[in-house]
Amino acid sequence: MHISEHLLQRIVAHAASTYPAECCGLLVGYGDQVQAAEPARNVYALACGDRFQIDPLDHVRIFESARMAGQRIIGCYHSHPEGMARPSSIDRQHAREFGGPFGYLVVAIDGDGFWDIYSGRIEPDGQIVAVELIRNA
Repeated sequence: MHISEHLLQRIVAHAASTYPAECCGLLVGYGDQVQAAEPARNVYALACGDRFQIDPLDHVRIFESARMAGQRIIGCYHSHPEGMARPSSIDRQHAREFGGPFGYLVVAIDGDGFWDIYSGRIEPDGQIVAVELIRNA
């Protein structure tokens, strides 16, 4: 997956701003080229701290905006506050609902602002596999 350093920092800033709740958002672009990282509201942000669901209204808004720009939603991201930069068992369960191929970023972040990132792809069978994250200037 290719992403600019600017967009990666935008995702990390989103994770920091929602800490200790999980943040989530959608990746827009084409192929494996991320052109935009669009924050979305997490439906579960107040209910529980260990899962996310992208607000359906945000999903439609981002989908329409991408379509108007000649792009599409190519993935999603979310954070693991005080967690690991890898898909959790809950993430793996829900990946089956996405279908694939679909990009998948997980940002681990702690209260001191330290962060790490996992780059993956949801395959058509719902499995999440690691993919190289290529950071562009």
